[in-house]
Amino acid sequence: MPKKTFYNLDEKKRELITNAFLREFAVKPFDEASITVVVKQLGIAKGSVYQYFDDKLDLFMYLVGECSSVKMKYVGSIERKNYPDFWNYFRDLFRYGFQFDSDNPLQSHFLFNLTQNLNSPSVKNLYNTMMEQTVAGFSKMVEYEVAQGLFRDDVPLDVMGFMLYKVGLSIQEHLEFSGVINPKDSIRNNQSVYQGKEDILMQTVDNYIKLAKPAFEKT
Repeated sequence: MPKKTFYNLDEKKRELITNAFLREFAVKPFDEASITVVVKQLGIAKGSVYQYFDDKLDLFMYLVGECSSVKMKYVGSIERKNYPDFWNYFRDLFRYGFQFDSDNPLQSHFLFNLTQNLNSPSVKNLYNTMMEQTVAGFSKMVEYEVAQGLFRDDVPLDVMGFMLYKVGLSIQEHLEFSGVINPKDSIRNNQSVYQGKEDILMQTVDNYIKLAKPAFEKT
């Protein structure tokens, strides 16, 4: 958590510092991201960063919390109970996520690069913890569908939860692999990750749903 001295800064300066580090972690994995580089860009003393945060990990976790909080204002506004089936809900998670990306490109880039960040050797334990939490969240989604008699019940929840997580991740990876998005170029050009390509994103989501739906639903 940031120290009180960080919150004592005026809002504009906090935003300037936050955005500079978001960009650094969005383009580099955790172990390569440099506080020195960022403070030079900002024109502030390196020691001042440690007046605001305990260490690099403390700073990073602050950024994770900030970006996740902003995204939740979008995807957290939709509820499964308001949809006729899970896949319409799943689809809208991406549609609202696209709006988050359009409105908050820097935060979106940071979250897009989060897995690469967490694969850094020095934060491997953190990666394992966050993966467990993520898979548990998807497993809870599956558990609800099983309880409603909509998803099959002959496969362990954690297996289905992990697969559902990978379906979502694969959509992003597929778009990058196929050249539809190029996060490195888009952040360099101050563009959002998906650069207004909502139609292609949603068509890809629909294609993956076609593949995943028969695997999850109860026959």
